[in-house]
Amino acid sequence: MKEQMEELQKLKGIGEVLSRRLVESSYDTIAKVAAAEKKGLERIAGMNPQKVRSIVTQARKMTGEAEKSRHTWLR
Repeated sequence: MKEQMEELQKLKGIGEVLSRRLVESSYDTIAKVAAAEKKGLERIAGMNPQKVRSIVTQARKMTGEAEKSRHTWLR
């Protein structure tokens, strides 16, 4: 659980408490946060619509960059 929490804390606005709540709600990777539905994230205590938008945007950007780095045709 600690590793997943540390990964999620790479997102601006996510600290120890919120990362624990995300992991406990099965959002244990940045990819899962990127793919999350707004309603699902808003049910987590401490998540307001503005924070949801911010972390989902960050997570999508991070997963997009990670995906690009895996493709050999871009090298």
